[in-house]
Amino acid sequence: MGNIVVSIETTSTNDKSSFATNTSFWTDLWDNYTSEFQEVVIHCWKEELAAIEELSARAISVMDEGLMKVLTINLNEDNRLFFRSHTIDVNGGLKWFAMFFHVDGDERLEISHYGSEIILYKVDEEEAKNFISIFSPSVITHYYDDYAD
Repeated sequence: MGNIVVSIETTSTNDKSSFATNTSFWTDLWDNYTSEFQEVVIHCWKEELAAIEELSARAISVMDEGLMKVLTINLNEDNRLFFRSHTIDVNGGLKWFAMFFHVDGDERLEISHYGSEIILYKVDEEEAKNFISIFSPSVITHYYDDYAD
C-alpha cells in the first residue's frame, strides 16, 4: 500500500496563485473516488470571502486556524451534488485551496492548491494506475510505496 500523488500543470492570476490549468478530471474524481466519505474538511484563505460565504451555509463547523478558515461539511445528497457541479472556479482551478477527505479519522484523499495537487492515500499500485487514468497524460505522478526500502 502507498500513496499516489498527481501534480497538474498550474498557472496564476493576480487573485489566485498556483491553480490547476485543467480541471476536466473533476466529475470523474468526484463520482468515482468520494462516495465512501461522510464529510469533507475544506481550507480557504481568510481573504477568500466569497468562497467562505458560499460554504458557510453548508458547514457543520467553521474554525479559524491562522490565515485559514476551516470548514467541515457533511456529504449528504444535496452537498454532494453541489460539490460535483459547483466546485470549478470561473477564473480557473477549484474554488477552494484544499479539501481533505477522511475515513474514521484517517486521511484518504487530499485535493490541494486549488486542484493542482491530488493525493490518494492507502492504495496499491493497480489502484494508483486506475486513479491516474482519469487525468490528462500531461500530469506528473509519483507512487510512494509505504513499505519500500
